[in-house]
Amino acid sequence: MMFGQKKEDFQDWNRAFVQMIMSKGFMTGQDVYRGVKDICNSYQAHKNFPKIDTNSSDDIAEMIDIFMEKANLALEPIQLQISKTHEEMKAVSENPTYTQYYVMAPTYENESIAKLQKNYGEPELEWLKLVAGHLVETEDRMANQNELINLCRDGGNNTAKRKLNVTEADRAMTMFVEDGYLMKVRQSRKGFKLALGPRFMIEMEGWLKESYGEDMWQCGACDRVGMVGTQCTKRGCESRFHLYCVDRGNKDPKCSRCKTSLKIEGVASKRQ
Repeated sequence: MMFGQKKEDFQDWNRAFVQMIMSKGFMTGQDVYRGVKDICNSYQAHKNFPKIDTNSSDDIAEMIDIFMEKANLALEPIQLQISKTHEEMKAVSENPTYTQYYVMAPTYENESIAKLQKNYGEPELEWLKLVAGHLVETEDRMANQNELINLCRDGGNNTAKRKLNVTEADRAMTMFVEDGYLMKVRQSRKGFKLALGPRFMIEMEGWLKESYGEDMWQCGACDRVGMVGTQCTKRGCESRFHLYCVDRGNKDPKCSRCKTSLKIEGVASKRQ
Protein backbone atom coordinates (compact mmCIF):
# COMPACT_ATOMS: atom_id res chain seq x y z
CA MET A 1 0.00 0.00 0.00
CA MET A 2 1.03 3.64 -0.37
CA PHE A 3 1.60 4.35 3.31
CA GLY A 4 5.22 4.77 4.36
CA GLN A 5 5.61 2.43 7.35
CA LYS A 6 6.73 -1.15 7.80
CA LYS A 7 3.92 -3.66 7.43
CA GLU A 8 4.19 -4.82 11.06
CA ASP A 9 3.95 -1.21 12.31
CA PHE A 10 0.91 -0.28 10.25
CA GLN A 11 -1.85 -2.79 10.82
CA ASP A 12 -5.26 -3.27 9.23
CA TRP A 13 -6.89 -1.20 11.99
CA ASN A 14 -4.52 1.67 11.22
CA ARG A 15 -5.48 1.46 7.56
CA ALA A 16 -9.16 1.38 8.50
CA PHE A 17 -8.73 4.61 10.46
CA VAL A 18 -7.00 6.40 7.56
CA GLN A 19 -9.51 5.13 5.02
CA MET A 20 -12.40 6.23 7.24
CA ILE A 21 -11.23 9.85 7.29
CA MET A 22 -9.86 9.85 3.74
CA SER A 23 -13.21 8.70 2.34
CA LYS A 24 -15.02 11.67 3.90
CA GLY A 25 -12.34 14.37 3.89
CA PHE A 26 -13.47 15.71 7.24
CA MET A 27 -15.39 14.35 10.22
CA THR A 28 -16.69 15.66 13.53
CA GLY A 29 -14.99 14.50 16.71
CA GLN A 30 -18.13 12.56 17.65
CA ASP A 31 -18.15 10.72 14.32
CA VAL A 32 -14.45 9.87 14.67
CA TYR A 33 -15.08 8.59 18.20
CA ARG A 34 -17.90 6.33 16.99
CA GLY A 35 -15.83 5.19 14.00
CA VAL A 36 -12.79 4.34 16.12
CA LYS A 37 -14.99 2.46 18.58
CA ASP A 38 -16.35 0.40 15.67
CA ILE A 39 -12.79 -0.27 14.43
CA CYS A 40 -11.73 -1.38 17.92
CA ASN A 41 -14.73 -3.69 18.24
CA SER A 42 -13.92 -5.21 14.86
CA TYR A 43 -10.27 -5.94 15.65
CA GLN A 44 -10.14 -6.46 19.41
CA ALA A 45 -10.01 -10.24 18.99
CA HIS A 46 -6.81 -9.95 16.92
CA LYS A 47 -3.79 -11.12 18.89
CA ASN A 48 -1.77 -7.96 18.14
CA PHE A 49 -4.54 -5.47 18.87
CA PRO A 50 -4.12 -3.48 22.13
CA LYS A 51 -6.15 -4.79 25.03
CA ILE A 52 -8.68 -2.05 25.74
CA ASP A 53 -12.20 -1.63 27.06
CA THR A 54 -14.23 -0.42 24.09
CA ASN A 55 -16.87 0.89 26.48
CA SER A 56 -14.33 3.19 28.14
CA SER A 57 -14.28 6.71 26.69
CA ASP A 58 -10.72 7.17 27.99
CA ASP A 59 -9.53 4.04 26.18
CA ILE A 60 -11.18 5.09 22.91
CA ALA A 61 -9.71 8.60 23.24
CA GLU A 62 -6.26 7.06 23.74
CA MET A 63 -6.74 4.86 20.66
CA ILE A 64 -7.67 7.94 18.61
CA ASP A 65 -4.38 9.55 19.64
CA ILE A 66 -2.45 6.38 18.74
CA PHE A 67 -4.24 6.07 15.39
CA MET A 68 -3.57 9.75 14.64
CA GLU A 69 0.14 9.47 15.38
CA LYS A 70 0.63 6.36 13.25
CA ALA A 71 -1.56 7.71 10.45
CA ASN A 72 0.35 10.98 10.12
CA LEU A 73 3.71 9.18 10.11
CA ALA A 74 2.42 6.97 7.32
CA LEU A 75 0.87 9.85 5.36
CA GLU A 76 3.93 12.10 5.53
CA PRO A 77 5.65 10.65 2.41
CA ILE A 78 2.59 11.40 0.29
CA GLN A 79 2.26 14.93 1.74
CA LEU A 80 -1.03 14.41 3.54
CA GLN A 81 -1.90 15.00 7.18
CA ILE A 82 -4.89 14.52 9.45
CA SER A 83 -5.37 17.67 11.53
CA LYS A 84 -7.62 18.36 14.49
CA THR A 85 -9.43 21.68 14.68
CA HIS A 86 -12.69 23.25 15.91
CA GLU A 87 -15.32 25.58 14.57
CA GLU A 88 -14.11 29.17 15.18
CA MET A 89 -17.54 30.21 16.40
CA LYS A 90 -20.31 27.99 17.72
CA ALA A 91 -22.76 26.98 15.01
CA VAL A 92 -25.36 27.00 17.78
CA SER A 93 -24.59 29.50 20.54
CA GLU A 94 -26.25 27.34 23.20
CA ASN A 95 -23.78 24.51 22.61
CA PRO A 96 -21.53 24.06 25.65
CA THR A 97 -18.41 23.46 23.55
CA TYR A 98 -16.97 24.20 20.10
CA THR A 99 -17.47 21.26 17.74
CA GLN A 100 -14.23 19.41 17.02
CA TYR A 101 -13.29 18.29 13.51
CA TYR A 102 -10.71 16.02 11.92
CA VAL A 103 -9.56 17.13 8.48
CA MET A 104 -7.50 15.21 5.91
CA ALA A 105 -5.48 17.86 4.10
CA PRO A 106 -2.39 18.17 1.87
CA THR A 107 0.65 19.55 3.69
CA TYR A 108 1.55 21.91 0.84
CA GLU A 109 -0.66 24.83 -0.20
CA ASN A 110 -0.38 24.12 -3.94
CA GLU A 111 -1.62 20.61 -3.29
CA SER A 112 -4.63 22.01 -1.39
CA ILE A 113 -5.55 24.15 -4.40
CA ALA A 114 -5.03 21.20 -6.74
CA LYS A 115 -7.25 19.02 -4.56
CA LEU A 116 -10.06 21.56 -4.72
CA GLN A 117 -9.63 21.87 -8.49
CA LYS A 118 -10.12 18.12 -8.85
CA ASN A 119 -13.39 18.20 -6.92
CA TYR A 120 -14.97 21.47 -8.05
CA GLY A 121 -15.19 23.52 -11.22
CA GLU A 122 -13.32 26.80 -11.72
CA PRO A 123 -16.43 28.99 -11.43
CA GLU A 124 -17.37 27.30 -8.14
CA LEU A 125 -13.85 27.76 -6.74
CA GLU A 126 -13.77 31.38 -7.86
CA TRP A 127 -17.07 31.99 -6.08
CA LEU A 128 -15.76 30.30 -2.92
CA LYS A 129 -12.71 32.59 -2.92
CA LEU A 130 -14.95 35.62 -3.43
CA VAL A 131 -16.99 34.46 -0.44
CA ALA A 132 -13.85 33.99 1.66
CA GLY A 133 -12.62 37.48 0.79
CA HIS A 134 -15.99 38.98 1.63
CA LEU A 135 -16.15 37.19 4.99
CA VAL A 136 -12.62 38.26 5.90
CA GLU A 137 -13.66 41.89 5.43
CA THR A 138 -16.91 41.75 7.42
CA GLU A 139 -16.88 42.89 11.04
CA ASP A 140 -18.18 39.65 12.56
CA ARG A 141 -16.81 37.37 9.80
CA MET A 142 -20.33 36.28 8.82
CA ALA A 143 -22.84 37.17 6.09
CA ASN A 144 -26.34 36.14 5.08
CA GLN A 145 -26.80 33.65 2.26
CA ASN A 146 -28.29 36.06 -0.29
CA GLU A 147 -25.38 38.44 0.20
CA LEU A 148 -22.92 35.64 -0.56
CA ILE A 149 -24.91 34.11 -3.42
CA ASN A 150 -24.98 37.48 -5.16
CA LEU A 151 -21.17 37.58 -5.21
CA CYS A 152 -21.45 35.32 -8.26
CA ARG A 153 -22.00 38.51 -10.25
CA ASP A 154 -18.36 39.42 -9.62
CA GLY A 155 -17.10 36.16 -11.12
CA GLY A 156 -15.92 35.31 -14.60
CA ASN A 157 -12.21 35.98 -14.10
CA ASN A 158 -11.22 32.36 -14.61
CA THR A 159 -9.81 30.42 -17.56
CA ALA A 160 -13.32 29.21 -18.40
CA LYS A 161 -14.47 32.88 -18.54
CA ARG A 162 -17.71 31.81 -16.90
CA LYS A 163 -19.48 33.07 -13.82
CA LEU A 164 -22.09 31.21 -11.81
CA ASN A 165 -25.69 32.31 -12.03
CA VAL A 166 -27.71 32.76 -8.83
CA THR A 167 -29.15 29.24 -8.95
CA GLU A 168 -25.70 27.71 -9.47
CA ALA A 169 -24.23 29.81 -6.64
CA ASP A 170 -27.03 28.65 -4.33
CA ARG A 171 -26.22 25.07 -5.26
CA ALA A 172 -22.49 25.68 -4.73
CA MET A 173 -23.18 27.17 -1.31
CA THR A 174 -25.10 24.05 -0.25
CA MET A 175 -22.29 21.85 -1.54
CA PHE A 176 -19.54 23.80 0.26
CA VAL A 177 -21.52 23.74 3.53
CA GLU A 178 -21.96 19.97 3.24
CA ASP A 179 -18.25 19.56 2.51
CA GLY A 180 -17.14 21.71 5.47
CA TYR A 181 -15.69 24.69 3.60
CA LEU A 182 -18.54 26.93 4.79
CA MET A 183 -20.63 26.64 7.95
CA LYS A 184 -24.01 27.87 9.09
CA VAL A 185 -24.11 29.89 12.31
CA ARG A 186 -27.58 30.09 13.81
CA GLN A 187 -28.69 33.63 14.66
CA SER A 188 -32.25 32.84 15.75
CA ARG A 189 -34.72 29.98 15.65
CA LYS A 190 -35.25 30.40 11.94
CA GLY A 191 -32.32 32.50 10.78
CA PHE A 192 -28.64 31.81 10.22
CA LYS A 193 -25.56 33.38 8.68
CA LEU A 194 -22.61 31.76 6.93
CA ALA A 195 -18.95 31.73 7.94
CA LEU A 196 -15.81 29.99 6.75
CA GLY A 197 -15.87 26.35 7.81
CA PRO A 198 -13.18 24.44 9.71
CA ARG A 199 -12.11 22.55 6.60
CA PHE A 200 -11.43 25.79 4.73
CA MET A 201 -9.40 27.14 7.67
CA ILE A 202 -7.19 24.04 7.63
CA GLU A 203 -6.82 23.36 3.90
CA MET A 204 -6.57 26.99 2.80
CA GLU A 205 -4.53 28.37 5.69
CA GLY A 206 -1.60 29.30 3.43
CA TRP A 207 -3.88 30.98 0.89
CA LEU A 208 -5.56 33.02 3.63
CA LYS A 209 -2.19 34.21 4.95
CA GLU A 210 -0.95 35.09 1.47
CA SER A 211 -4.13 36.80 0.33
CA TYR A 212 -5.27 38.50 3.55
CA GLY A 213 -2.18 38.60 5.75
CA GLU A 214 -3.08 41.82 7.55
CA ASP A 215 -6.47 40.42 8.56
CA MET A 216 -5.10 37.07 9.70
CA TRP A 217 -3.31 36.24 12.95
CA GLN A 218 -1.75 33.18 14.52
CA CYS A 219 -3.21 31.75 17.68
CA GLY A 220 -0.92 32.03 20.71
CA ALA A 221 -2.01 28.57 21.85
CA CYS A 222 -2.06 26.38 18.71
CA ASP A 223 -0.16 28.56 16.14
CA ARG A 224 -2.88 28.09 13.51
CA VAL A 225 -4.33 30.98 11.56
CA GLY A 226 -7.35 32.68 13.11
CA MET A 227 -10.13 35.07 12.15
CA VAL A 228 -12.45 35.05 15.17
CA GLY A 229 -11.02 35.07 18.66
CA THR A 230 -9.96 37.10 21.65
CA GLN A 231 -6.93 39.29 22.26
CA CYS A 232 -4.82 39.71 25.37
CA THR A 233 -5.26 43.23 26.71
CA LYS A 234 -1.87 43.52 28.37
CA ARG A 235 0.25 46.18 26.73
CA GLY A 236 3.24 44.64 25.00
CA CYS A 237 1.65 41.20 24.76
CA GLU A 238 -1.52 41.49 22.70
CA SER A 239 -1.45 37.78 21.84
CA ARG A 240 -4.51 36.47 20.05
CA PHE A 241 -6.31 33.20 20.60
CA HIS A 242 -9.05 31.10 19.07
CA LEU A 243 -12.02 31.04 21.40
CA TYR A 244 -11.98 27.23 21.32
CA CYS A 245 -8.37 27.26 22.56
CA VAL A 246 -9.13 29.33 25.68
CA ASP A 247 -12.89 29.09 26.28
CA ARG A 248 -12.88 25.68 27.95
CA GLY A 249 -15.31 26.35 30.77
CA ASN A 250 -12.69 27.96 33.01
CA LYS A 251 -14.08 30.85 35.02
CA ASP A 252 -10.91 32.85 34.45
CA PRO A 253 -9.11 31.83 31.22
CA LYS A 254 -5.64 33.34 30.99
CA CYS A 255 -3.20 34.29 28.26
CA SER A 256 -0.77 31.40 27.85
CA ARG A 257 2.10 33.86 27.38
CA CYS A 258 1.67 36.52 30.07
CA LYS A 259 -1.07 34.94 32.26
CA THR A 260 -3.34 38.00 31.96
CA SER A 261 -7.05 37.21 32.23
CA LEU A 262 -8.75 36.97 28.84
CA LYS A 263 -12.11 38.43 27.91
CA ILE A 264 -14.31 35.83 26.23
CA GLU A 265 -17.66 37.57 25.87
CA GLY A 266 -18.38 40.86 24.17
CA VAL A 267 -16.27 42.86 21.73
CA ALA A 268 -13.03 41.00 22.41
CA SER A 269 -14.57 37.77 21.21
CA LYS A 270 -15.46 39.23 17.84
CA ARG A 271 -13.11 40.31 15.08
CA GLN A 272 -9.49 40.65 16.23
